[in-house]
Amino acid sequence: MKPVGSFSRWVGYAFALAALLAASAAQAAVGKAVVRAVRGTASYSEQGGDWKPLKVGNTLQPGASVKTGVASRVDLFLGDNGPVVRILEDTTLGLDKLDFDRTGADTVIETQLDLRQGTIQGVVRKLAAASKYEVKTPNTVAGIRGTEYQISADGTLHVKTGSVMVAYTNPVSKRISTHLVNEGQTFVPPLRPELPDATPTVRATREGEVIWDIPFPPPGPPIVVVAPSTAETFISPIAGEESSPGTTGPGVTTPTGGE
Repeated sequence: MKPVGSFSRWVGYAFALAALLAASAAQAAVGKAVVRAVRGTASYSEQGGDWKPLKVGNTLQPGASVKTGVASRVDLFLGDNGPVVRILEDTTLGLDKLDFDRTGADTVIETQLDLRQGTIQGVVRKLAAASKYEVKTPNTVAGIRGTEYQISADGTLHVKTGSVMVAYTNPVSKRISTHLVNEGQTFVPPLRPELPDATPTVRATREGEVIWDIPFPPPGPPIVVVAPSTAETFISPIAGEESSPGTTGPGVTTPTGGE
């Protein structure tokens, strides 16, 4: 009889473990990026596949990449994993990871972006202690928390609010150094990394060096703007899903309700 009882206990343990894993899986989720605006030309690729035209309303999953053309830009709404990333002209950005977990009192996220070319701007909410939001470039990894930032593929980073920790790898010596970049500062990699004393610098951001026009997400539904002279529709990236609008002027539509 002992083997039967032992087997029953193992079956009970298995069911308990399965229930625990199912409950955990129900809380953990994979995020997405919703295209809120496309100005100019842009395309996307899924899991390394062919490039396709990018349009407002497209939903991108982790593993997708976005590419913008000359004088173009794209706004992405990442929800819990952002909320906002603006992709500027001549830029290629990979969405490597967009995970979030609501198992505790706070939402824990893991966002990993791969900036291969060009420049992006972003707004990041204040994160839970266990959360991670990273932007990778060829020679840097920027750890971002509750920050408005702009970063380029050459590693140059501007911080408008908050602070960012940057890990820089010298492409010649492979030496790694870390640098804290605070509000109003700019991280600049060395122009000649092959020199023995080549080190990055952190300095004050110069006036006019960065144009910031992504507001922090306010309460209420998003603003929807319809260009009066073209069929282009711009959906603001500063809030969540689109809702029923009300008109306030020629070619401009704003939502009813909200603040």
